[in-house]
Amino acid sequence: MIWALLAGLALAVVAALIWPLVRDAGAPDDAPRDVVVLKDQLAEIDRDLARGVISATEAEALKLEIQRRLLAAARRPALAVWREGAGMRSALTALLAVAVPMLAFAVYMNLGAPTLKATDNSAGHQSQQDPEMAGLVEQLAARMANEPDNIEGWALLARSYRQMERYGEALEAYRHVLALNPPDAEAYANYGEMSVTVAGGTVNDDAREAFTNALQRDRSDPRSRFYLGLAAAQSGDAKAAIAIWRDLTADAPPDAPWLEMVRGQMFQVAQSAAIMPVNVDPKHPLDLKPGETKPSESKAAPVAPAKPAPQAAVAPPTVAPPSDPEDITSPDVSAIKEQFSAENLAQIQAMVGSLAGRLENEPEDFNGWMMLGRSYMVLRNSEGAKRAFEKAIALKPGELQPKLSYAGVLMNETNLNSPAPLPENLVKTSNDILKLVPDHAEALFVRGVAAFKRGDKKAAARDFEAAKKNARGNLPAELDRWLAAL
Repeated sequence: MIWALLAGLALAVVAALIWPLVRDAGAPDDAPRDVVVLKDQLAEIDRDLARGVISATEAEALKLEIQRRLLAAARRPALAVWREGAGMRSALTALLAVAVPMLAFAVYMNLGAPTLKATDNSAGHQSQQDPEMAGLVEQLAARMANEPDNIEGWALLARSYRQMERYGEALEAYRHVLALNPPDAEAYANYGEMSVTVAGGTVNDDAREAFTNALQRDRSDPRSRFYLGLAAAQSGDAKAAIAIWRDLTADAPPDAPWLEMVRGQMFQVAQSAAIMPVNVDPKHPLDLKPGETKPSESKAAPVAPAKPAPQAAVAPPTVAPPSDPEDITSPDVSAIKEQFSAENLAQIQAMVGSLAGRLENEPEDFNGWMMLGRSYMVLRNSEGAKRAFEKAIALKPGELQPKLSYAGVLMNETNLNSPAPLPENLVKTSNDILKLVPDHAEALFVRGVAAFKRGDKKAAARDFEAAKKNARGNLPAELDRWLAAL
C-alpha cells in the first residue's frame, strides 16, 4: 500500500513541475502580482532611508536593482524563461518526467524507510536542491559548447545564470546570443541590462551601445529608453535624462507598472539639478543630437517664474490635481492650471511636494531650499517661496543669490506707488545685498525709494543716480520717473 501511495505522490509532483512547461503560451501572467511586491519594496527602502536604517548610497543601489526587476516583470510573463523554444521545452519536460521520480526514489532509499517515524529534513532537502539545479545548468552549458549556433540554448543558459545570480556568466552567455545576430530588440536589451548589473549599476559604453542597438530594432523598447536616460544622468547631463524620461512617460500606457518608478527617478534627477521637468522638451534617445544638451547648464539651471505661453501653445483648460492645504507634499497647482496639461500638473505637484517633504528631514540642504523657493515661484505661491528663501539665507548668510531671490518675491508683492513705507524685510534685504555688492542697481533703487518715502530726497537722489549707472532692462525708465518726482 505504501508503494502505491508513494507512486501517486511522485506522479503528482511530476505533474506540478511539468504543467508550466506544457501549457500553452497564453497562460496568465504573474507580472501584476510581482509589480505590487516590487513597489512595496521601493516604498520600504524609502522608509528605511528616512529612519536612518540604510545610507543614501545603499538605498540607491537597492532601488536600481528593484527598478530593473520592475521593468522585467512588466516585460514578460513570469515563466517566459521556459519559452525560448519548443524543442528545449520538450526536452526539459521529458527530463523532469523521468528524473524526478528516479531522484525521489534514490533519496528515499538512501535516507528513509516506510517503517521509520517521520522526521523534519526540509533543511537537508533545500541544501540539495541548489546543487541539483546547478548540475542541470552545467549540463546545458556543456551542450552549448557543442552547439555554438543554438541561439535559443544560449538565451536559456543566460537566463538560468541570471536566476542563479551568476551575473558574469550570464553576461558571457548573452554575448554569445548577440554574436548570432538576433533580429529582436530584447536580446540587446537583455545584454545591456546585464552589463549594467555586472558594472554595479553604471551604464557603461558597452551597455549604452547595446541599448542603442535595441532601439534601432524596436524604437519603443521601454527598458532601453530608461537605461539610456540613466546613462545621461550618470554622465552629468540631467537635461538629456529628463528629456528621455519625459518622452518615455508620455508614450507609456496609463497602467504601465513601471511608470511611477520612472517618474520617481526623473524627479530625483530634476531636484538634484534644479530643473523643472516641464521646462525640458521630451526627446527620444535616438533623436538626441550630440551636444544638444549641455551638462554644465543641467547642473545648476535656475527655474524661472512661469510666463504665459503663446496662445497657440496654451494647453486646453484642465482640472488641477487636488491639494491639501495642511499637507506640504501636496502643493496647490491651481494657479497654473491653464498653462499645463494634466500630466504636467501632476508632475509639478509630485516634484514640489516630494522636495518639500524631503527638506523636512534634511533642513540643512541649501540647494534644496533654493530649488523649493524657485518651484513655489512657478506655482505663484509667494508665501512658500519666501519661507524657502529665508531658510536658504539662514543657512548661508554670506551668499548673494538667496537674498536676490527673496528680494524679488518681496518686490513682486509690493506696490511702490503706495504712500505707505516699504516693507521692512524688503529694505533690510536690499541693504544686505548692498553690503555684498555696493553698486547693485536694484538694491540701490529700493533703498532710494525707501529714503524718498521717509522724506530724505537728498539720499534718494544719490541712490537713484548711482543705480542708473548700472541699471538694466526697464529700470532706467523707472529711475527717470522717480528722479523727476524729486
